[in-house]
Amino acid sequence: MRQDTLDSPIISLQARQLLGLICRKGGADCPLLLPEDAKRISAQLRSDPTVTLQLLSSAEGLSHYTEFGEKGCSTEATCSAHDRKRDLDVLQRLGLVPGDTRRARYLIELLFERIPTPDGICAFATEKWQGCPLARSGAYESVKKEGWQAVVYARSEEEMALYRKRNVEAIETSPRLYIRPHHLMCFCCWFAGGEGQGLRPNDTLSEIFQRIRQEPDVPVVLVEGSCMACECCDGFHPETGRCVHPGGLIRDFKKDLDCFQRLGLLPGAVLPAQELLSLLFERIPSTRLICAYGDGIVRSQEWAICSSPEGNPGYEKTRAVFLRDGKI
Repeated sequence: MRQDTLDSPIISLQARQLLGLICRKGGADCPLLLPEDAKRISAQLRSDPTVTLQLLSSAEGLSHYTEFGEKGCSTEATCSAHDRKRDLDVLQRLGLVPGDTRRARYLIELLFERIPTPDGICAFATEKWQGCPLARSGAYESVKKEGWQAVVYARSEEEMALYRKRNVEAIETSPRLYIRPHHLMCFCCWFAGGEGQGLRPNDTLSEIFQRIRQEPDVPVVLVEGSCMACECCDGFHPETGRCVHPGGLIRDFKKDLDCFQRLGLLPGAVLPAQELLSLLFERIPSTRLICAYGDGIVRSQEWAICSSPEGNPGYEKTRAVFLRDGKI
């Protein structure tokens, strides 16, 4: 098993320092992060999309008031109240708690979506809470306007096109197809019983299914994690094979394992494509069972539901065609 996982953070920051990283990138001399630290972290994020960031806060580390006599708190605690509030403001807006770890792209996209400005977090109009004047400098906003690609590694269009070409050649000639099981469902949703046509822009599922339709008995190896369909995706990292897309994350691993369980198979299972589709449609009649976790409840951003909580009608249309004709 690889070690560059979400439970092995590469960079740990106080939550407020995430704002400082962006402000520094925008040209502000932010006091929340030393310039050499900001430069080092920025270089890591720009070069490696698999970097994991852990957000911390000391808010829970306060001593009990009885330790400080009549005053009830330490001078140090009074002085650091601003920073503790900044940490918790950032975490609350992101829907996270101290110690949470996410890949860099996920965090930066979420940050720009939910925190449009550091004003109101790093600075206030309230006496004793004026905070940092740089919060209104526009430095953070200037980077946010450029988007996550200004902060985190992003694949070029040329590279993705090259990988698509190479990937399509492999799909057409490989004696076996390597597919993660929930991607079979993704294509069925898009295909919608024949309504979906043409190439998909961010994967090669269309090319895989063209091969399956032409060669129904082609062996399919079910894999856990990135598969043949992933290599031209903007969230695929060629050097590691990791999915760093914010929408991929951990929920897609659960989808794969839920598929394996319902199919009664394990990673590495090999079946002829037609037999696999027959088993898929027999055991999984609706995407609600996999992509909506069986109950349709969204418990957090990380566990968002794909399509409708009641199931994707496109999948059901493809399933109906297969049950009627014995093929798609």
